[in-house]
Amino acid sequence: MIFMDTTKKYSVKLHVLQLEEGDYHTLISGSIAGHSARIVLDTGASHSCLDINFAKLILPELQTEEHEGVTAGIGGDDFDVLVADVPNLRIGRYRMPLFQNMALLDFSYINMAYVRLNKKPVQMILGNDFFVKNHAVINYEEGFLHFTIDKKK
Repeated sequence: MIFMDTTKKYSVKLHVLQLEEGDYHTLISGSIAGHSARIVLDTGASHSCLDINFAKLILPELQTEEHEGVTAGIGGDDFDVLVADVPNLRIGRYRMPLFQNMALLDFSYINMAYVRLNKKPVQMILGNDFFVKNHAVINYEEGFLHFTIDKKK
């Protein structure tokens, strides 16, 4: 019996952005439905998130629904979250036809801070749902995000 490897490995260049002295965000470039997106890598985020304002702009027909379950930010307060199946996410050479149940949040507070620091806004946060499912590793020494996609799933 022959077993075929159904996995494909990808690597994407990291951009480490210094916001202030000793304060960094790690980003990658990507696109959503053909629109460029700056993506923050956040291993502390349980779910990947898309800026709802960006989503409304590039995907006006996107169907959303309220997220059921406990949702809490680092401040500990619960907040309402919409989710959607987001089409055509591209990270490096990897193209995901549909990112299911992505959280949609207002990134205004994040992007206001970026603008105050003369940085470009971000459109997405890549969280642990992606990292765990795809065995992702952030390698700061090499400057790459490495991940593996199982083509059978």
